[in-house]
Amino acid sequence: MRATHGSIALVGAITLAGGAFAGEGATDADLRSRVAELEARLATLQAQNGDQWLTEARAAEIRSLVQDVLADADTRTSLLQGGTAGWDKGFFLASGDGKFKLKINGQLQFRYVFNHQDEDATEDTSRGGFENRRTKLTFEGHVVDPSWKYHVTGAFARDGGSFLLEDAYIAKDLGNGWELMVGQFKLPFMIEETISSKRQLAVDRSLVNEEYNQDRSQGVQMSYTADQFRFYVAYSDGFMTANTAALGYDTEWAFTGRAEVLLAGKWSQFRDFTSFKGEEFGFQLGGAAHYEKAEVGTAAGPEEKMFTWTVDAMLEFGGANLFAAIVGRHLDEANVDQYGFVIQGGFFVTDDVELFGRYEWSDFDVDGVEDLSVITVGVNKYWDKHNIKWTTDLGYGLDTVSSPFSASGVGWRSDAGDEDGQIVFRTQLQMLF
Repeated sequence: MRATHGSIALVGAITLAGGAFAGEGATDADLRSRVAELEARLATLQAQNGDQWLTEARAAEIRSLVQDVLADADTRTSLLQGGTAGWDKGFFLASGDGKFKLKINGQLQFRYVFNHQDEDATEDTSRGGFENRRTKLTFEGHVVDPSWKYHVTGAFARDGGSFLLEDAYIAKDLGNGWELMVGQFKLPFMIEETISSKRQLAVDRSLVNEEYNQDRSQGVQMSYTADQFRFYVAYSDGFMTANTAALGYDTEWAFTGRAEVLLAGKWSQFRDFTSFKGEEFGFQLGGAAHYEKAEVGTAAGPEEKMFTWTVDAMLEFGGANLFAAIVGRHLDEANVDQYGFVIQGGFFVTDDVELFGRYEWSDFDVDGVEDLSVITVGVNKYWDKHNIKWTTDLGYGLDTVSSPFSASGVGWRSDAGDEDGQIVFRTQLQMLF
């Protein structure tokens, strides 16, 4: 308002000046000069007053905009009022009352694989390359209360990149150690398979596991966990029947059971094969059995019945580990009895470097299929336990690796005839988030 007051004062000054000059008998030229000077000063003050008005208008607009933004922020804050978010072994969102929670995790495994065989007329003797072996996303949490849990895992295929559903189940904690689970999940059979791929000792699982494992199925499972004993019982569509329709050809029935005894340590120690320095001694024994009958029209033949079993032991020594498992599979119509076993162990040479070795063998009990005999040695480098881990190993086929045991996903090819001495080199970087 100073400019406005100045204008009024200037107008008054002009009037007074005019009277004063007239009273003194000033000439017309003097009066015109004085008036022109005063008019110029008035124009300047009016311009300044206009600029001030524009500035105040802009300030008012800015104040209004700020008020709108703050009001919008208050609205958004009220929508999340009482909610929480953060990191707890994975990013999570949760309601303030504890009724709802969503946790997001990811797994990345990038590896290089080199394979060398003896002379083979059908394929290159040596082959190698890179691949994203596993790229997974997991969504899990609870709804209504922590006893109602959900879990969904999907993976991008290493060949083609298509997204495939792996796990999708609902679990209800019934209390006192009991839990009911329905959906798609890994059946409780071979422990090498049920232990996650992100917590293996070597770059990947054994060839024995690749041939005899249960993989995923759709069904219902009941489990019970006590301080030193736990068991699982499942009724499902059978081994390796993930993502199948209800009326598809798979099995007429399939039952799986597994029991474990904790002789020392904690159950949580046996979610992986590694025993980091400083961990307590742990000893777990386990066994499982599975029986299923195929439906007419399946590739297994006319209602093939399969009975399979496994026994395993795990020991952790706080810086060293040992694992052994044996598996048997018996097919009624095919009249075969197949067996395999795996033994592996590792020890830390520093706080974050671990050496390991593994031997595996199997008798497939089919003419033309040689017994499997493979040895693997390697090293792990840990930056943050399994969250950032670099694994390198070297495998050697002591005998022929026949087609039932070849698995490109773990780097092994089928040997021709009675050739042996296949070599597989693998190196992999893993990141979990």
